[in-house]
Amino acid sequence: MRRKLQRIDKRRLLFLDETALRLNAAPTTTLVLPGDQAFVLTNDTSSYAARYDMIACCSGNSLLLPKVFTPAERKGADVKGINRAMLLQFIDDTLAQAVEGLDSYPLTLVLDRAAIHKDLDSLLQAFRDRGSESIKEILLMPPNAAKRLSPLDNALFHDWKEACRERCPVTKKTIEQVMADCWNHLPARLLRSHYKHCGLTDGTNVYFDCPDPAAHKHTS
Repeated sequence: MRRKLQRIDKRRLLFLDETALRLNAAPTTTLVLPGDQAFVLTNDTSSYAARYDMIACCSGNSLLLPKVFTPAERKGADVKGINRAMLLQFIDDTLAQAVEGLDSYPLTLVLDRAAIHKDLDSLLQAFRDRGSESIKEILLMPPNAAKRLSPLDNALFHDWKEACRERCPVTKKTIEQVMADCWNHLPARLLRSHYKHCGLTDGTNVYFDCPDPAAHKHTS
């Protein structure tokens, strides 16, 4: 699959996935005076702190507007995380218009194999229903491949969470804005770097990250 993705213009290669931030998010490091106790401030120290879910999408040179779902919205939908209905809502409310704004055609959308992603026909139809014709193909990555193929998992979401922690502590009133702002303000150079790190740039050995090349005996 990496070989196929390498052949696609990175401006036309989109990745979509879900992530989350908890209300008790805090910086992982802090500066203190010599002899003082190191600590970080949080509003909720519980491992059950409220979780705010986000759907995000990117291309090789731009970030598309995300969608944040609150605990109250998940409770109203009687789900623990993001379900297919929420994903379709995101396409209808935000993503369909955003991909048309890229003014690039055709586009390929790449997803992992989460259950909410597998009905590709309904996802494509959601774009069509919103008048969006730019997405011509939706691809599912092989099982367990997201950490190697997806710039979101490897490791744009990590950069985003670090940016969020720099704005912490967050509150119920600020967390949604912090999540969206930190995503929208990630620098474009990170996109190029992570696409390259995932081996998506043309000319990269598609087996560069094979854990045991001698045993697998790959051929180019």
